[in-house]
Amino acid sequence: MKLQRSLGFWDVYAIALGQVIGSGIMVLVGIGIELTAYAIPLAFLVSAGLSLLKQWPIAFLGSAMPATGGLYVYCKRLLGPRLGFFYLALLLITHILIALFALGFAQYAKALWPEVPERGVAVAILGLFFLVNLFGVRLAAFLQRIMIVVLVLGLLTLLVFGWGQVRFEPFLDPAQLFPQGLYGFALACVILSFATGGAQFISELGGEMANPERDLPRAMLGATLTAAVLFTLVSVVAVGVLPLEQTAGQSLAEVARAILPAPVYLAFIVGAGLFALATSINATFSWATKAVLIACEDGWLPKSLAVVNPRFGTPHRLLLGLFLLGATPIALGWELRYIIMLGGGLVFIYDTLPLLAAFLLPKRLPEVFAGAAMRLSAPRLRLLVVLGQAALSFSDVDAVGWALVLSYLVFVGLYVRRGAQGVPPNEIH
Repeated sequence: MKLQRSLGFWDVYAIALGQVIGSGIMVLVGIGIELTAYAIPLAFLVSAGLSLLKQWPIAFLGSAMPATGGLYVYCKRLLGPRLGFFYLALLLITHILIALFALGFAQYAKALWPEVPERGVAVAILGLFFLVNLFGVRLAAFLQRIMIVVLVLGLLTLLVFGWGQVRFEPFLDPAQLFPQGLYGFALACVILSFATGGAQFISELGGEMANPERDLPRAMLGATLTAAVLFTLVSVVAVGVLPLEQTAGQSLAEVARAILPAPVYLAFIVGAGLFALATSINATFSWATKAVLIACEDGWLPKSLAVVNPRFGTPHRLLLGLFLLGATPIALGWELRYIIMLGGGLVFIYDTLPLLAAFLLPKRLPEVFAGAAMRLSAPRLRLLVVLGQAALSFSDVDAVGWALVLSYLVFVGLYVRRGAQGVPPNEIH
């Protein structure tokens, strides 16, 4: 299996930024306002700090041992093949959330053109980016860069039209900053970390970057910082123009409707609403198959799935599988609520394992640690891991959701135990 090393810094940066600037800013800003009112800009900054704490050790791993399917490979090499595949199995179940991105895209499209069939549009947008990625990650990255420019311009439009209307006095009044106290503020920071996180998944593209040791950490951390600044500025407009009762719990689209002239609002919905979700779909197709590709070669999954098109360098069978994973529940009208809770309940576990791998890197692979392009001492790396672990978000999962989580964990555990024999314990990619 050989993938083309064709991605430069700006390609990977655009993929990372598209993963971060997804539907989160469009939806979560209203929830954040509901929890912490005029402290929402500060909450975005803190949430970005939490995301950076989690990403910094992963960025270091990327600078030390970049690889296709990076997060899986890091866990495999430093924690062993069983825990490596266990991590991958936890991550795989969350890929069904690509269906939610597609449905979100369709809902925005239906708001503009009420006659379009919502589920048909959702499957169609998945099909479009399946085809784009089928023709190579270079094409996907090129389109991602174009969509990111349009998306950022859409958010900047809100700033241009709204900044002059902001009332800044409430931001200086302590009584209006924390209506639900420090608990509400902390909860807002945790929830908003879903909007500022996600850049670490470009680790999966390490084998397709021209200079991954340099570009991977720069793109990962740079995209998170860019999103943090943009989100913070947008949140000032989102909360500072209209009365709180009109913005709390509302999407950014509702705020834009009140601020922007009708033609500009239409452009905003297309540029910021549709493209925010489109970039997330495209980014997921770009990285989500890479670790599975390596797991197939390691013997955990059928090797027949790991066929790479010789012309375009793309795993077409795995891409088709990802498309079907997202399109099937949409086409059948399945209820995704418990699938969402299943993914949310696994966040803590699959975030923990790569951080643990980073913690063990100086001791288990000292030569790799010493050769990292990104410079950190072993004590500082371990301190970042501990802080990143403390910053991990939690999710609201009910009893049925936890039953699904535990059932899936038991299934994966049995699969790992049964299939571990014959897996190369020291295979390096």
